[in-house]
Order: sequence, then structure tokens, then C-alpha cells
Amino acid sequence: MPPRFETVRFHVESGPDSLFTRVRHILSEPMRLKAHGTHVTDRLEQRGAPLDTLTRFEPESWELVSAEVRTDTGKWVKSTWRVWADERFWWVVIGLGNALVTVIDVDPRRRGMGEGIVTGGPLYARVDAVNAELMRTA
Repeated sequence: MPPRFETVRFHVESGPDSLFTRVRHILSEPMRLKAHGTHVTDRLEQRGAPLDTLTRFEPESWELVSAEVRTDTGKWVKSTWRVWADERFWWVVIGLGNALVTVIDVDPRRRGMGEGIVTGGPLYARVDAVNAELMRTA
């Protein structure tokens, strides 16, 4: 089944700042992430992930890595956070509704700056404007 909408990814080191301000605003409180669905439960099991730790979101001690937005609206739909747990670094992808999307055991040097990251152009400017406006009305 194809995705319902197209998304693009932005990295915290290359912005836009308004997007990452918005993500941090939305995910500003500690919470229990919901780990439902076959994909995420399979990944947790296959990767030997520490479920209790990776579903206990702590924004003060987790590092924001990237955010994905819908190309049609410019609004955030999921974000990736880096956390140390069970003697390893993990990327934890959090979607709307505090849903755990997936977990990835990563090399500590991996920063997530792949070629798919948007770093400029009209879409970048639009996402910046949309999120700046959302923060003005928050």
C-alpha cells in the first residue's frame, strides 16, 4: 500500500529552525510512546530493542536528529531522536499521536545527513514559513 502522502526529511543541523522549534514544542514533555502495529513490534523484537526504555520518551535527554514533513502542507509528521539505551545508540522514530514508528540500532558516528535531506530551495522556504506561522499562533 503506497503512503497516503509524500514526505521529505530535514536534518536538525541544516534546518529550517522553525521546523525544529515546532517539533521540540510539540514533543516538549516526557511521555510513554505507543508501540502498536506489526511493523514496530517486529522491529523491536528483531533488533533486541529495550522496549521499556525506548518507549519512555525524555525530551531533555534525547537528541533530535531529523524531522519529516508532508510536501503538500509543510507540517511535521514524524521525527527521529537519538538515545543511549542498553549499551547502544538508537534512533527512535516518533510519529503523530506519540506513536513509535520504528527503532534503529545505529553506529555512534552516524549523523543522518544522507543525500535525501532537504537543505534549501522552494520547499525548504515553504516549510520554514509554515512552521514559523504555526509557532506564532501556538
